[in-house]
Amino acid sequence: MACGCSNSPCSCPNPTNLNMNNAAQLNICTRRGDTFILNSVVASSNGVKLDLTLYSFKMEVREYDNGPLVIADTDISATGDINGNLVVTITAANMQVPAGTYVYGFQSTLTSAGTVETWFYGTFEVVQDIVT
Repeated sequence: MACGCSNSPCSCPNPTNLNMNNAAQLNICTRRGDTFILNSVVASSNGVKLDLTLYSFKMEVREYDNGPLVIADTDISATGDINGNLVVTITAANMQVPAGTYVYGFQSTLTSAGTVETWFYGTFEVVQDIVT
């Protein structure tokens, strides 16, 4: 079903379309060889902080969409608490990747229901480190 827009159906304002893409684009710039730590507070659309102990998380960094892994999920730690505090960590050893611009995605799974959602995604730029 076409909406008559020249853009993709996801950006078409026609009310017959349903945009299920709720992921936020969050572009990251970090330094090669440094410990990566992302601290965030996750809340629902009405401002209620989520109990993140009810979720499991997965993040991957890839060369490009569906491309080779640069940093695997097994090399990334993501934990959350009952107050919505999310901490994503990549050790300095796992950040020893070539400088460049990659892509990443961060997914959550509501453990009880098995519901998977991408919460954020974007570019993952790694700049060269001076100290080795």
